[in-house]
This record gives sequence, C-alpha cells and structure tokens, in this order.
Amino acid sequence: MKTRLAILVLRIRVACAGVWFVVRKPASLAGVIIGAFVSSSFILWSLNLDLVRYIVFDAPISFLDKIRFFSETYRDIFTTYDSLQALGIIVFSLLFGLNIVLLAYVLKHQGLKNIPKKSGIGGMLMAVLAGGCVACGTSLLAPLLATFGATSSAFLRDLSVWLSWGGSVLIIFSIYKLGQIAASLRVAQEKH
Repeated sequence: MKTRLAILVLRIRVACAGVWFVVRKPASLAGVIIGAFVSSSFILWSLNLDLVRYIVFDAPISFLDKIRFFSETYRDIFTTYDSLQALGIIVFSLLFGLNIVLLAYVLKHQGLKNIPKKSGIGGMLMAVLAGGCVACGTSLLAPLLATFGATSSAFLRDLSVWLSWGGSVLIIFSIYKLGQIAASLRVAQEKH
C-alpha cells in the first residue's frame, strides 16, 4: 500500500515538474491567461450566441458600450452565478487554459500519439452544460431531466455546480497526463 502511494506521489511530482517546465516561460503563461479567457467566454456566451451577434453587429450602441457590455459579464460573474458555480467556472477556465498550453507544447514536440483526448473534450462539454443558469446552461439538460421528474430549479442549479467541478476533475487528469509527457520530453531534450 505504501509503495503504491509513493509511486502515485512520484508520478504527481513528475507531472507537476513537467507542467512547471512548460508554464514558467512568459509566452506560456500568457497562453494560459488567453486560454482561460477564451474558455470562460465560450462557457458564458455559448448559449447566448444570438445576443452576442446582436450586440456585436446590430445594437445601436457605441463600440465602447459594446466592450463595456461584454466586460461587465466577467466582472459580475459572482453576482450572476452563485459563488460555488462562479468559482467552478473560473477554476475550470484557468485549468483549461493550462491544458491548452500543455497540449500545444506536447503537439509541437511529439504530435498526436499520446494526447489524452477524452478527458479534455469531456471536461469542456461538462463545463458548457454547467456554465449557465437554469434558464440557459442547464436548460439543455432540463427537458431530459424533467422526463424523469427532476424539475426543481434547486436540483438543476446543484447539477450545474457538479458538472462544472466534474469538468475540472477531467481537465486536471488531462493536465496530469500532459505534465508527465512534458516531463519526459524535457528529459529527452536534456539528453540531446
């Protein structure tokens, strides 16, 4: 039992070293921030694309007002969503940005052969489903769940929180796998 735990701890440390090796560069850190912004934008706006199109192309407001409209969504995330759901969106977005940077690094140095595909895609899908309120994000699930008698808005809100954090767990697993690959690529680079 102690041996398995020691091996797991070692694997996590190796993965963390690989993540740090990639992220410590300023360009990679900028990539994490940009990836987090794009991810949170996708989560927050994916179910309101008609509103985005209207504001960008048709709304009779100035360019500055359009920028203000979109920036207020990010500023007010903790008033629009409950704290746990808002925190879940922020955590997921940061993890997704980190995952994208690691993915780009591994693709650049190794190609597609060892990329953990299911956890990253599954995590993003769960985050999109969780990223809205009952009237938007989880409304994709509401008709299906209503068929089984789950119509309570409190239940759907809680489901949204669980989906968001579940997506984060999948992304953490993807980061763990990509961190291990990055660490092995670092060792290979140092040998040459």
